[in-house]
Amino acid sequence: MNPILYTMKSKTQQFFQFEKHVCSFLGIDQCHFQIYTRHHKGYALLLRNWIRESHDEGMTAKEVAKTIKGSKLIKDEMVSFCLK
Repeated sequence: MNPILYTMKSKTQQFFQFEKHVCSFLGIDQCHFQIYTRHHKGYALLLRNWIRESHDEGMTAKEVAKTIKGSKLIKDEMVSFCLK
């Protein structure tokens, strides 16, 4: 496999593992979050991009989840859709 493609694949897998941990700390299912993101775009995509930026900046999944919980960034309809 091309080294550049391998690195990109590895980074993508790392992010999705990170997002899975964030979702776990928030008590939501990552699979449902992905579906919600595809269907509702806007707000959910902004949240996903913010999670990615936090990952890139070296924050832990627990820190990201704590920030999200503290700032009320999760909308009620998303929580009810994404609950485990």
